[in-house]
Amino acid sequence: MIILYRPADGGEEQHFDMRQLRTSEAQIIERTADMKWGAIKVGVRDDDPTALRAVVWALLKRQQPTLRWTEFDPAVDELTSRFDAREIAAYAAEILALPEETQTGAIAELKAFALDPAEVDAALAEAAGTPKEPVPTETSAIGG
Repeated sequence: MIILYRPADGGEEQHFDMRQLRTSEAQIIERTADMKWGAIKVGVRDDDPTALRAVVWALLKRQQPTLRWTEFDPAVDELTSRFDAREIAAYAAEILALPEETQTGAIAELKAFALDPAEVDAALAEAAGTPKEPVPTETSAIGG
């Protein structure tokens, strides 16, 4: 998941990749947010303000080690999550397994939550592609 931080004061939009967190940072996030890691991951996907704030705060502390939890208190609208390319690819494969009449709505929803909506079409095309042919192996003929 990618978390977008769009400061209301006109500051530059920043992207925070949740996969970049270290386990030690995840533990700090758990204690600070008073949430288990599983709940934080679901919370980020569901745009839970506490989960989003905690992850961004932990990643911001890398550049600003003295940043306190109380010093990073963005407005709810300033944080949102988006799917990265790996997540888009996984969902694209799942969408193609859905009944055809429901795929259009699922594709539109995936594009709405993708960091780069153009990646959705590419992921769908790749997921719909024919499986790669196995490389033929040479067998020896018996008895010539």
